[in-house]
Amino acid sequence: MKRKLFIVSTAIVSCVALFVILTSTREDPKLVSSDAIKSAAAKSLYVIQMSASKFARIEGCASCHNNTLTSMAVGKGIEKGIPDIDSLKQARVMIQKMTMKFGADNNLVKGFINAKFVPAYVLLGLAAEKYPADFVTDIGVEYLLNCAEKDGSYKAENFRPPMEYGDIHLAALSIRAIQIYAAPAKKEAVNALVSKTRLWMENSNPSVQQEAAFKLVGLYWCGSNPDQIKSAADKLIALQNADGGWSQLPTLKSDAYATGQALYALSESHSVPVDGEVYQKGIKYLLGSQDASGAWVVQTRSNPIQPFKSCGFPPYNEDQFISSAASNWAVMALLNALPDVK
Repeated sequence: MKRKLFIVSTAIVSCVALFVILTSTREDPKLVSSDAIKSAAAKSLYVIQMSASKFARIEGCASCHNNTLTSMAVGKGIEKGIPDIDSLKQARVMIQKMTMKFGADNNLVKGFINAKFVPAYVLLGLAAEKYPADFVTDIGVEYLLNCAEKDGSYKAENFRPPMEYGDIHLAALSIRAIQIYAAPAKKEAVNALVSKTRLWMENSNPSVQQEAAFKLVGLYWCGSNPDQIKSAADKLIALQNADGGWSQLPTLKSDAYATGQALYALSESHSVPVDGEVYQKGIKYLLGSQDASGAWVVQTRSNPIQPFKSCGFPPYNEDQFISSAASNWAVMALLNALPDVK
């Protein structure tokens, strides 16, 4: 009798163990599948990379929408197991280095659009490419340090919203770029600036999605306290629309630019779980709004300040630059829902 009970008990334990193994490897049906995320991201990354290469050839410089953000998206893809197009990496790095030399040189203002956002985005793009610190990155760091106001804030140009818009947006990007590339000799100056920027950012009151997103991730990068970060996260989450997306402005519909950026800020700051309702709703919105080409198409709302040239990105008209930026943010948001490849 005891032998029969032992056999039955052993069988039950074995069945339970097998069930645990099977269910632990099966994805929660309420979550977006990893395969769906990888497929959407990989499809978009191909279009993004090819367009970035064409833009650099046509314009002879790097852009935030087509090059620096592309480096960030590609770098995120590599972390998640999506291979890079190796032949394009060297060209991405080269064009960003060249752009830094122009963008941070006030003597060349007549030959280049001198925007504070350019060095900040370029440094983050180079960081995503694992580019080591050198005299090129030193140029960018020095430029951004000198752009800071006495209270740690930054005054942004508002030429071409949304990418060139927002003091908080610029401050967060600048601080992060400085933190990554500043030389050890700059440590005291950097720490002092971060403290001032953190205090300024904590007292800021963003009125649009992008500023709210960068306040959140900026506070995280500046080492703000958990209560401040949670408050910023709650305000960003409150802007999520019923369809799961975010809008650039209260008067606009959800789009991939605002949604990808918001999700990126929430995940980078570890403010919400990627398998939670807020993030999953955002992912579902992105997957449902992706174009058949792999891109996310968004309508521009900026006035052009230079002649338009096509870089072969959907929808192949004046909306392609913001659509490229939107697609990069969307890809990064999707990929942040996946574990890193060990």
